[in-house]
Amino acid sequence: MLILIKVGGSVIRKGVDNLVKEVPRLLGNGHKLVIVHGGGYFVNELMEKMGLKPRFVTSPSGVTSRYTDLETLRVYIMGMMFLNKDLVSRLQGVGVNAIGLSGVDGGLLRARRRETMVIIDERGRERIVDGGYTGKIESSNSDFIVKLLNDGFTPAIAPIAMDNKTGGPLNVDGDQALEVLSYSLRPDLAVILTDVDGVLMNGKVVGRASITEAQELFKSQEVKGGMKRKVYTAMQLASKGIRVVISNGTIENPISSAINGFGTHVIPNQ
Repeated sequence: MLILIKVGGSVIRKGVDNLVKEVPRLLGNGHKLVIVHGGGYFVNELMEKMGLKPRFVTSPSGVTSRYTDLETLRVYIMGMMFLNKDLVSRLQGVGVNAIGLSGVDGGLLRARRRETMVIIDERGRERIVDGGYTGKIESSNSDFIVKLLNDGFTPAIAPIAMDNKTGGPLNVDGDQALEVLSYSLRPDLAVILTDVDGVLMNGKVVGRASITEAQELFKSQEVKGGMKRKVYTAMQLASKGIRVVISNGTIENPISSAINGFGTHVIPNQ
């Protein structure tokens, strides 16, 4: 089974020991894994230590994202690649032949820089601002990943993409990186790991959702911030026939638990 995993920054902040310990067993059972990670919290910490203020913007659909000017981009790359190499070293420490990559390496993730973006300002009005150094991923070099998998490597990918026009780096969303890689690699399962047990409605985990039900979750006022982006990603992948689980990455055996029914499963149409 090919499993694509997105490890959210909230999981990394609380500790990836449970995930790292599980990976050798999954590989030993014949599964192949591709890991995409986040880590926005660490970028925020670095920026604050450097006297820079992180800035976030909200789109008309309610999705919140980091606004990336040139200074922010430099710190973003620094922080993400530190987390990338830290994760790889931990995996190597338990015998996993992990390899750390950004989307720039091998042209793995190619993106179009957003020249402008529409945001909701502090007065609740739509406003057009410069896009900065944020990108929308347009393609992935899946042949590169397949070759690495066939050669026995486990890729760990930081959400940095290559600008299609300039070749320079861009900040891209980790959930979007999982989405685009999934379109080309066609995994048996995509797992989005966060620090809660799944999508919560009225304080309870939604165990299973159709594409239509996921659309309603996305519109719900209870689903906010980063979870809204995760639901959107799951909805998009399910519409392309890929099964997705949003689950807790901090529990023991997080991937096996997700495979066996834990978390929120967004199911493609049968």
